[in-house]
Amino acid sequence: MRFSLLYKTPEDTDTSVMGDMREAIYNLSVDRLTAEISDNEHKSEVFLKILSNPLHKAENIAYRQQIVENFYRQPQLLVELQRLFRRYDSIRGDWSEMRSNVHPYGASVSYKALMEYTFDLTKVSAKFVKMISEYFKSCFETLDKYELTSEGLLGIKQYCVEMINNDALNEIVDIASQFVLYDVNQYEYTLSATFDDTLRVCACDLTRIVEQKQAAKERGLWSQLKNFKNRTERAPEYDLGDTLIDDTNFMLNEALYRIYTILTEIAEHIYGLFYGLSNELNFYEVAVDYIRYLREKKVVYCVPHIRPHSDEVFNADGLFDFMLLVEGKNRDEIITNSVRLSGEQTGILIRGNNSTGKTVYLRSIGVAQIMAQAGLPVCARRASISMRSAIFTQFSSAEKDFVVGDTAGRFEGEVQEVSHILDSIQPHSLVLFNETFQTTSYAEGSEGMFEILKVFPKLSAKFIFVTRMTRLFQMCYHTNIKLMESGENGEEHYKIRPVQID
Repeated sequence: MRFSLLYKTPEDTDTSVMGDMREAIYNLSVDRLTAEISDNEHKSEVFLKILSNPLHKAENIAYRQQIVENFYRQPQLLVELQRLFRRYDSIRGDWSEMRSNVHPYGASVSYKALMEYTFDLTKVSAKFVKMISEYFKSCFETLDKYELTSEGLLGIKQYCVEMINNDALNEIVDIASQFVLYDVNQYEYTLSATFDDTLRVCACDLTRIVEQKQAAKERGLWSQLKNFKNRTERAPEYDLGDTLIDDTNFMLNEALYRIYTILTEIAEHIYGLFYGLSNELNFYEVAVDYIRYLREKKVVYCVPHIRPHSDEVFNADGLFDFMLLVEGKNRDEIITNSVRLSGEQTGILIRGNNSTGKTVYLRSIGVAQIMAQAGLPVCARRASISMRSAIFTQFSSAEKDFVVGDTAGRFEGEVQEVSHILDSIQPHSLVLFNETFQTTSYAEGSEGMFEILKVFPKLSAKFIFVTRMTRLFQMCYHTNIKLMESGENGEEHYKIRPVQID
């Protein structure tokens, strides 16, 4: 068992499409958006890595949405938890270092040295059992100061209460506490041993360990008087001999090693429950920065309604491209659009001249899909978005690092990228094309793309395609493809609207 603030229930990671998701994040400039809202490189990397692995369970998206809301409304809660779990995650390194500093001098040749070495290891594990168990109280006290509404944070708080009141754990902590104060020679031990038929030791258990001063008190006055009487009667002296001493050290080592093994296993188990939460909180730090940035820029945003994969919809009102803010646009200058992609439609085809908002429209849809499926708000007044199994992008090679004038090379590269998408695509995927095949003659490019777009219904996938190939619109007129165009003048400038084919 391990607690997670990212997942209510485990999700299967499809590593085959993670490279395509990273490519989508790059093409849609989500990495640039992240750099704008967070100046911490490590936290940004964690954030982008999580975005590249979209959620596929609505319950996990709701789980994150709730936690984001709690942290945004109570930022100090996030600060305190990050400080607490950052220290918690460092315990593993401290533990390993302390164990490595326990040196087995002479342990290979002397039972006494071996016993002392085992005791020192036990002492280290005992310290960490106590330390780790104390974090349950610290975590509870931190969470109890705030108003929690998220299932994830409430679940951790409740578990801390259960562990604080766990009698078995408290007993283990009491046992561990007996090892942490002194060295091996400052205790008295009581052992229980079992033997085989030949009187060879089979197993040894430590049944009692008491600090020597306490042991003397426990023996009491009567025990002391009895010992005094025995001394005055000159009790006979016995030479225990080295063999018996070695046997005693051997048995004590066996008993201590069993304690060490049990304490180590317990420490590893309970430590693993919260280990890694600090790294997960890095995602929420950037998520909160994202919301703060939107509010500072007076951006309208919403928590989208998440629909199942099979609904195949993307509906949004007042959607706009967050990247325009990064590029220096004021909120009042940004034109918003509505998007309607239903389950019956194969995709959206958008035409228009340069600088009329086509790519901005495409990018706003892609970024909203990624953010929504990560459990984050989207830049729109309202949105209802189906989960996608993957997001694929193909952006014109003319914008990439090709030799100037190498039209044939660019076209060949685009063909390879489109071929890869068709080979990798899964049901309920979303594919974003931006000016694909624009380096060819429009007639030739239209024929090629039309054949490609006809494949999407067979693959149960959706596409959004921005292009200047007007002939393609005539070819797609009597299909289930939604035809749109960008306005160029007056109030229609940058507005994406339905197109009519004459």
